[in-house]
Amino acid sequence: MPTPLEGLSVLLIDDSRAVRSVIRVLLHGLGVTDVIESGDGEEAVILANTCRPDVALVDYDLGQASGLDVVRELRDQSLADASDLVVLLLAPVDLPYLADGATEAGANAILPKPINASTLGASLETVIHATRLTEIHAIRAFH
Repeated sequence: MPTPLEGLSVLLIDDSRAVRSVIRVLLHGLGVTDVIESGDGEEAVILANTCRPDVALVDYDLGQASGLDVVRELRDQSLADASDLVVLLLAPVDLPYLADGATEAGANAILPKPINASTLGASLETVIHATRLTEIHAIRAFH
């Protein structure tokens, strides 16, 4: 029986290979098999343009860059054609000031770190459901 997340394409952006590996395993366990990985923001923007994922999971701290900067770049139409990309910022819950910055940068939501399978799955399902409802309403309004 297919899962609600089956067929979803996820761009995973984190400078830590180990963290990417853990999140990839969590995503596979949720039924997401199309996981594209990037260790930095510049590569992530290129991958967003070429691979056209449904969702980007962006770590808030990418070592040399800020996850908020990467979200801004993904939303900057001169750099990326990712207006329909769902962007989730991965950030510790003890950094509440990130909420305003994430919204301003264009993130759809913040996922709390450390991340676990149930939180990740529920967040992805909620955002995808909300996005699909928005698309359905837009289609109905168009007709």
